Amino acid sequence: MQPRHLPVLDGLRALAVLLVLWCHVPLDTQGYPEWLRLAHTLIGPGGSGVEIFFVLSGFLITRILIAEREREVPVRWFLLRRLLRIFPIYYLLLLVMLVVRPDAELAWCAVYLQNLHGILVSLPEGPLGHVWSLCIEEHFYLLWPLVVAFTPRGAPKWILLLGVMPLAIVTAFLLDVHQAPERAMMAVQHASPTRFLSLAVGGLLAYGEPRIRAAPGLFAGLAGAMVVPALLLHPLFLFVVLPYQLGIEAPVPLQHTPLVWLVQSCLQGAILVLLCLTVGDARGSPLRVLQASPLRAIGRISYGLYLYHLPIYHWLLLPTRAPGHAVLAIGLSFAVATLSYFTIERPILRYAGRFR
Repeated sequence: MQPRHLPVLDGLRALAVLLVLWCHVPLDTQGYPEWLRLAHTLIGPGGSGVEIFFVLSGFLITRILIAEREREVPVRWFLLRRLLRIFPIYYLLLLVMLVVRPDAELAWCAVYLQNLHGILVSLPEGPLGHVWSLCIEEHFYLLWPLVVAFTPRGAPKWILLLGVMPLAIVTAFLLDVHQAPERAMMAVQHASPTRFLSLAVGGLLAYGEPRIRAAPGLFAGLAGAMVVPALLLHPLFLFVVLPYQLGIEAPVPLQHTPLVWLVQSCLQGAILVLLCLTVGDARGSPLRVLQASPLRAIGRISYGLYLYHLPIYHWLLLPTRAPGHAVLAIGLSFAVATLSYFTIERPILRYAGRFR
C-alpha cells in the first residue's frame, strides 16, 4: 500500500526552499535590513534549508521503498519515476545554460558530479553553484533503492543506515585533520559520504515511523531533548559565545568546525522532521501552519524553485544590488517555477504515476 500523503511535509519542503532563496539574496543588496542580516548569521538559512531537504528526502524516499518492497513492486519502477521527476527540467536548465552561458562546469553537472568539482576546484559560486546538493541526492537515489531491493527481505536494513552515520562522521573528522580549514569545510559540506549522514537519518525515521505514530508524545519529547545538543553544538555558540562568556578556550579544537557543523546541522533537520511527524497534525501545534495552502503550493513547486532561482539571481543581481532587482528576481523565480510545474513537471508526473 502506498504511504499516505503527509501535508505537513509539503509545508516543511516549502520552508526549506524559502530559506535557500533567502540565503542567495546578496547581503550587500541596497536596503538589506540589519536585523535580517543578523538573522542570516544566526540561522545560516542556506545550510538549514538544504539540511531539511536531505533529511526529508531520506525519509520520503525510504518510506516509498519500504511500501513498494512489501507490495513486490520492482525497484526499476521507482528508479524510472525518479528519473522522470528529476531529469527533464534539470537537463532543460543545463541546455539553456549551454546556450546563454557555456562553461566547463556544465559537463560536471551533466554527470551529477558538480559537488566533486566544487571540492576539487574552489571557484566563486556561479549560476549552477547550488546543483551540488542535487548531485548528492542523486547519488543516494542510485545506491539506496538497490540496497533495499536486493538485500534479503527479513534483513534489518535500518542497520545499514545506522552504519552510514559513523562512516560519515569519521570521514568528516579525517577531512578536518588533513585539509586546510576552508577546504575541509567545502569538502564536508559537498561530499556525498559526509552528507549521506542526513539522508540516512531521514531513512531511519522512515523505518521508525510506525513506532513514532504509536507513541507521538514520547518521540516529540525526544525531539525536544535533541534541541539541547543542537543548540550547544551550534558553531557560533561553541566557538564564539561560550569561550567569550566563560573566558576559556573552545571545548572542541577549532579545526573540527566542519565536523561540528555537520552534526549540528543534521540534528537540526532531524528535529524538524520528527516534530512534523509527531505534532504536525496536533491541535494547537504551531507546526500546523505548515499545512497552509500557500506553503503547500510552494512545496509542490519547490524542486523547480530550487533549480531555477540561482541562475535568475545571477542574471538580475550581479549587475546591481538594487532592492527592486532582488524583489524581481524572487518573483521571477516563482513565476518560472510555477510555469514549469504546470506545463512540464505535472504532465510528466501523471505519466510517471503509471509505473507503480
